[in-house]
Amino acid sequence: MPRDVTLVVAGPDGRLRGTLPSFAVGTPWWQDLEPVLAARPDVVVLRLLRVEPAPEPPMGGRVAYLVELAGVEPADLDPAVEPDLAARAEEDSRLRLPWARPGGPAADVAWAARQVPLDGDAQQVRSWNLSSIWRLPVARGEVWLKCVPPFFAHEGAVLRALQPRPVPRLLAAEGHRLLLEALPGVDGYGASAAEHRAVLDVVVDLSASTIGRVDELLGAGVPDWRRDAFRAAADALVRRLAPDDDGLRRLLESWDERYDAVQQAGLPDGLFHGDPHPGNARIGVVPPIVFDWGDSGIGSPLLDLASVEDEALVDHVLDRWRRLVPGSDPRRAWDALRPLAVLRGAVVFQRFLDGIEPTERVYHCDDVEPFLRRAVEAAGTS
Repeated sequence: MPRDVTLVVAGPDGRLRGTLPSFAVGTPWWQDLEPVLAARPDVVVLRLLRVEPAPEPPMGGRVAYLVELAGVEPADLDPAVEPDLAARAEEDSRLRLPWARPGGPAADVAWAARQVPLDGDAQQVRSWNLSSIWRLPVARGEVWLKCVPPFFAHEGAVLRALQPRPVPRLLAAEGHRLLLEALPGVDGYGASAAEHRAVLDVVVDLSASTIGRVDELLGAGVPDWRRDAFRAAADALVRRLAPDDDGLRRLLESWDERYDAVQQAGLPDGLFHGDPHPGNARIGVVPPIVFDWGDSGIGSPLLDLASVEDEALVDHVLDRWRRLVPGSDPRRAWDALRPLAVLRGAVVFQRFLDGIEPTERVYHCDDVEPFLRRAVEAAGTS
């Protein structure tokens, strides 16, 4: 499903300069900027202004971005700006991320250039509320600049703690910025079952390597998703969004019983990834390299299984944990934890919504409710 793209241009001072002619690109993903910049290499994208999604999701449709010029003013710049887009572009937000403001992307690239000499022009790959990604040419090939929001600020600490295992090699980190070595292989979208299994094996082994390092990781800023902290977050979410939902109330009332079973199953807390689907790994290399650790936290490593729909893969992961932690009963732990692991998804997406500016919430506004429903459904079978 293609996108019809409109670009509203802001000057370095944030004042609007006009609108560029609309055009179509062949990919639907609003945060995917490479086809946009292939058509308009004279701009840098700052943020999303408005979308009219395609009738058949995901994404696509009509999309408008705020951009700044990367060079001289183009001849096809129309000084007129549609009133609704002008209002959205001129509205400020305390939640706006550094790379979504004029001059922000240039400051990020300049920081990277101070870490490693660049050998050509930086290429913007992605920009949205969860990350800004740039491909940077260097003498030996390329490196990647990744910028993250405050609720993902721990990603650098996680990567540092996991070096030199199969995760991105961290070259530098400061504030919201990470500089990463380029990764071999290809992104794992469309991975086979065997490739997905290999990714999960790496995730399990990485998690197992952190058992006994919980205090260290918490001290480095990795979020706490252990029994009590997780319960406080889940209680707050249900009180806020669904205080009269009997299924969620019963699920929360079963919290202690479920976590008692997890504890008795003998599988210790450690680092979990949070979203270990194959698209968050590079495959075609052995072992796969697992990236995007922004959703990670400290808690039961089985929380990762909430994103695994294939029961054969779930069984494989549970068996791997059983062998890694002799005497443990991961199946018992997962049977108890499953609805809570799903409920965590609702907490995570609501935190996204609470932490990003209004025009960017369209990415996640429909994600919370399905996890609440799925959590109740899972509780009915466990």
